[in-house]
Amino acid sequence: MLEPKDFELWRSVGRGLRFRQALGAVGAVLSRVRERNYELVEFFGGEFGLATRQLARARPRPFIVAHTDGFELLASEREREYDPPCNSLDHLRWLLRRHAHDRLSRAAFVHADGFVTGSELDRKRALELQMFSPEWTAVVAPGVDREYLKAPHHPNREARVAFIGSWIPRKGIRFIVEVMDAVLRERPALKLDLYGTSVPAHEVLRCFASRVRGQITVFGLLSNREIAAGLSRASVFLFPAQYEGFGMALAEAMACGCVPVTTPTGFGAELEDDSEALVCAFDDAPAMRRAVGALLDDSVLRSRIAASATRRVHGLSWATQVGKLEMVYQSWLAKGAIDAAPHRDA
Repeated sequence: MLEPKDFELWRSVGRGLRFRQALGAVGAVLSRVRERNYELVEFFGGEFGLATRQLARARPRPFIVAHTDGFELLASEREREYDPPCNSLDHLRWLLRRHAHDRLSRAAFVHADGFVTGSELDRKRALELQMFSPEWTAVVAPGVDREYLKAPHHPNREARVAFIGSWIPRKGIRFIVEVMDAVLRERPALKLDLYGTSVPAHEVLRCFASRVRGQITVFGLLSNREIAAGLSRASVFLFPAQYEGFGMALAEAMACGCVPVTTPTGFGAELEDDSEALVCAFDDAPAMRRAVGALLDDSVLRSRIAASATRRVHGLSWATQVGKLEMVYQSWLAKGAIDAAPHRDA
């Protein structure tokens, strides 16, 4: 197993992280493959296009798996929708950056033999792009940490809405602000808890109307146990993500019995609306506002969805999910993967 620090070049340089990692990965991977007779090599992420290209040309070589927690090509397509450039200079910079990044990401997939992702949505897009045959693709969700799976559920939930995630456009922060500004004004006793923003509290709070800032808590670094305790008290989990490979925060909230209002991306795209979550269109802030209000007002609806949501994620332990991934790889190797899979070595 290699982690980025093992192959990242010129670490003192502050820019071009993906390209420095991509270049460094080539030598690190090839040298280790030469040292051992690997049957299968898994590349996790879109930085390995140069490495997979070189490895695909080697003979003999292992079966190459592209495993991703977010299909970079689909993520780029979604980014063009939710965070377009604001002016011509930004547009030029964005085009150059995306063109370079997309080419690097595409190479990580087109030179692989198999594809593993955490959501059916990512798998479907890879098949639509004709990058893999269905039999060499698999969806294996990540595991949920036991602190969330074992969190005690409070029978009487507090008037709290929670969110977990970086304070960035991809997480739908524009909709969090728009929805919660309105809901908090309507409900002076309601609280909003924000976890894991990775942004100073004052920067987050200034996004909201001044009159509701006193109802909002931006938490600093907390343990899994502390976050799980907070989710177990909250009634609603607002997660208007614009793109997720899986969306771990969503599964964690569901495990804690916190009812999600979310969007059709990652794991959220696989949930049954009105049964396991309330799923709203990406840009439908009024629907999100109505959904949050409905859950706050209707404890019966909340309890019903919470029970279904908790059941949905109950089996997502790390041991179970790692076992599923191992079964996928063993089945591919048993089918003579390196000889049977279509190779794209060009």
